[in-house]
Amino acid sequence: MCIDVITLGIATADVMVRPVDSFPDRGTITLVPHAELHLGGLAAVTATVLCQLGMSAAFIGCLGEDSFGDFITHNLESNGVDVSHLRRTREQSSASTVVLISEDGERSFLHHVGANALLVESDVDFDAVAQAKILHWGGPSVTPGLEGKPIGRVMAKARAAGVTTSVDTCFDGSGRWFAHIEHALPHLDIVMSSLEEARHYTGKHEPEAIADAYRSYGPETVMVKLGGDGLFVKNSEEAHYVAAHDVPVTDTTGAGDAACAGFLYGQIHGWSLLRCGQLANAVGAMTVQVMGGAEAIDSMDGPLALMEGSPHREATHRK
Repeated sequence: MCIDVITLGIATADVMVRPVDSFPDRGTITLVPHAELHLGGLAAVTATVLCQLGMSAAFIGCLGEDSFGDFITHNLESNGVDVSHLRRTREQSSASTVVLISEDGERSFLHHVGANALLVESDVDFDAVAQAKILHWGGPSVTPGLEGKPIGRVMAKARAAGVTTSVDTCFDGSGRWFAHIEHALPHLDIVMSSLEEARHYTGKHEPEAIADAYRSYGPETVMVKLGGDGLFVKNSEEAHYVAAHDVPVTDTTGAGDAACAGFLYGQIHGWSLLRCGQLANAVGAMTVQVMGGAEAIDSMDGPLALMEGSPHREATHRK
């Protein structure tokens, strides 16, 4: 059975607390008005939002046999994500993140890698991958069992089967950065990366220089996520800045992962690079207005309406 996108990588249970603008003194307690549990993780959120947009998606990952794992699995299934390639284990607990959200929507994270660390090359069902249109890796630096030569082999094999390959990078707390993705890059078609992460991965500062650096290793298309300034997209034929929508910001968690889903939707439907970027931007803008990364999208109607009618912010970056 053909599936639109298989996401490979991390899924987490996000315990989200808002607003947190300072830490309590040691040994004291601070009361907060909002504490919620949401689905998180680059690969899980992207798969979920793809299904919400009307695509078919499957998730390959590893979760513990625990309550967080049950929560993540149920959430994925209830959104229509195929979890038949998900591995559950007693060796490690499920990944989880405490997300501390400031009044302006910025986040800080306390992350437990958990069972995500056990995800390995042999977990990838290549018969299923060969039937997909896109294989998307979400989680460099937090999927250590895949990184380096294994993910290079995975992406090379997927590409050889005619599957488009993509990655959404992640912040690297270990400081290794480029080493996580170097073996995958020659076998990737699309790289999606936040500006701050991309500066570390490429050593470049401005979005276009970052895109050129990524493309020099082989990928055709790059999307650099600029947060409140929107995003930048480039391929061999064109480059565009897409300004952010002027929307109220509640929580930016998962907005970049959701934006990746919008971009991949456009790619599958053969849209122009600019229109793919505009959809990614609109999906991200809807996501920041609510708590959680996979809560804002009901269908394509909302993002399309936002693309057509919403005002944009003045962007800092200009081409």
